[in-house]
Amino acid sequence: MKWKQELDCLARRYALRLMATSDLHARITPYDYAWDQALPSVGLARVATLIRTARREVPNALLFDNGDFLEGTYLGEREQLGGRGPFARHHPVIAAMNVLGYDAATLGNHDFGFGVDRLERALHGAAFPVVCANAVRERGANPLLDRPFLPAVTLLRRTLVNGSGAVAEITVGVFGVLPPQVEVWEHRNLDGKIQIRDILEAAQAWVPRLKAMGADIILALCHSGIGGAQAVNGMENAAVPLAAIPGIDAVIAGHSHRLFPVQDPEGAHDFAGIESVDANRGTLAGKPAVMAGFWGSHLGLIDLSLDHGPGGWRITAAQSSLRAIAQQRPQGQIRPRVASDPAITKLVRAAHQATLRSIRKPIGQSAQPLHSYFARIEPSSALALVHQAQFDWLDRAIKGSGLANLPRLSAASPIKSGGRGGPGFFTDIPAGEIALRHVGDLYHFGNEITAVVVNGARVRDWLERAAAQFRQIIPGIADQPLFDPDMPAYNFDTIAGLGYRIDLLAPPRYSVDGHPLTGRPGRIVDLNYRGTPLDDQTEFLVATNIFRASGGGRFADLDPASIVIDSATAIRDALRSHIEAGGALSRTGPEPFWRLANLPPGTGAWFDTGPGAERYLKDLRTAQVTLLGPTPKGFLRCRLVH
Repeated sequence: MKWKQELDCLARRYALRLMATSDLHARITPYDYAWDQALPSVGLARVATLIRTARREVPNALLFDNGDFLEGTYLGEREQLGGRGPFARHHPVIAAMNVLGYDAATLGNHDFGFGVDRLERALHGAAFPVVCANAVRERGANPLLDRPFLPAVTLLRRTLVNGSGAVAEITVGVFGVLPPQVEVWEHRNLDGKIQIRDILEAAQAWVPRLKAMGADIILALCHSGIGGAQAVNGMENAAVPLAAIPGIDAVIAGHSHRLFPVQDPEGAHDFAGIESVDANRGTLAGKPAVMAGFWGSHLGLIDLSLDHGPGGWRITAAQSSLRAIAQQRPQGQIRPRVASDPAITKLVRAAHQATLRSIRKPIGQSAQPLHSYFARIEPSSALALVHQAQFDWLDRAIKGSGLANLPRLSAASPIKSGGRGGPGFFTDIPAGEIALRHVGDLYHFGNEITAVVVNGARVRDWLERAAAQFRQIIPGIADQPLFDPDMPAYNFDTIAGLGYRIDLLAPPRYSVDGHPLTGRPGRIVDLNYRGTPLDDQTEFLVATNIFRASGGGRFADLDPASIVIDSATAIRDALRSHIEAGGALSRTGPEPFWRLANLPPGTGAWFDTGPGAERYLKDLRTAQVTLLGPTPKGFLRCRLVH
């Protein structure tokens, strides 16, 4: 009889599935607009097929998005900026989410990239609640008294059916949060309009309020990554201490473009040593959690088993999992697991075709290929063009002003350099015609260009922080990793207008997350301006992006107070203007203004780049590289040698 009682107990339980997307970045179609080719590993259209399957498996399912869904592709930006296409009234991402029946969403930092007014216009078409508890019009004495920008929370009242056919009402409380650093990163768009509270401060106020409002279970839409377990005011990646707040039952995390629970041993490295994180089971502080990658690569699932009795609802079991839209085969080939959803494909077909016509418009010529395959080991042609465009913009911006007397520099990083973006995430533009789409290939983000005034000492620190991307190389070892995987390529700034070498044998002066490591002499050697050793007191005018100038990436002493020109010009627009005006690299290639210091004999370090890099080995000017072969994930592994 015991087995019958157990079956009866199981039949009385309710299953509730929470489905999640995160960091879509307007990737609706499985297409790379920068490369003008299909990209089977991304796209909401393919995720839609997984969503429909997941709904059929469980009678009670809710669908959420965790932010950064509006900005990131030409299709999304074209409509966000007021294109006259089929989505003049509704943003195409919002239209697709409406068709898929999202239950709620929150915002990410990039959703503010085109300003508050355009964001509001896009969200006006949403048929689902968009919530954010810590982005507010104006702070009050406490979070509950803030003047809201969006609703801080929402209550989803649903009817659940269990295995025996019984029904019961449940109320799911949902709130959203995003990194407080957005107030700095997007200060030009937010200043005077939006203020951002600390994530944990907002959550600690709103979770009890949700309970008082009748929430049976509470879900946190946390557009924040999985960082340390210790609560610190102003945390960017606060998912772990957030999950530990009493009353929160499940967490959907994001922002850092990672996968959780982990899929392989390499993924486990991302969360190794973080207290209260079980990366295999998918729990944070004992609560079920999920992080669904980026660009629609995965659908996240949290499956809850619930009991309903006189005391209300109780979670008896939980399981977190991920479903990928594509499979990576040996040698790195990508094979789609699912087809695109016909309804989503049809919905955006006209906008997709209009975008293709737009991006294929010729805007200039290049005498040589522009690529980023080796941009992290020596100056690259692709980044050289960005530097040129920034210098041109700077010259025009300061003409006739008092700033014209300052020496000028340009800071930029090789954004498309593989990493979590995969073996295809590189700039690769053949010599010849440059089309509009190539502008996005040369500069992936929608950052505005700006200028800061800093002295020589701060310039040196800037470069030392950037050099944290390299591991310390040990003499006499032939095969050791060159890059620290925890530092994204967009934090490896190079500064044109200077000359310098990077000593890989020296320990870094900064950690990969930007914290100073005291008592270290540094890695930047022979630093000079026009052949003269850099003077720490000399002031320089540096063109850079608004993210960096506002303190993004934890670069020493960079903050809004350093900004002297705060423009509304996107770097992509400056780059396009430069190309249309005839700006291009000569056949001799970029000036090798920085280089890696020579390694001792018998010493080498390996790094991964894209498979297309093999075509350009002969063009290397300062680094010596040998090929080691393809990796299981499709990268090309190389060895940097003496």
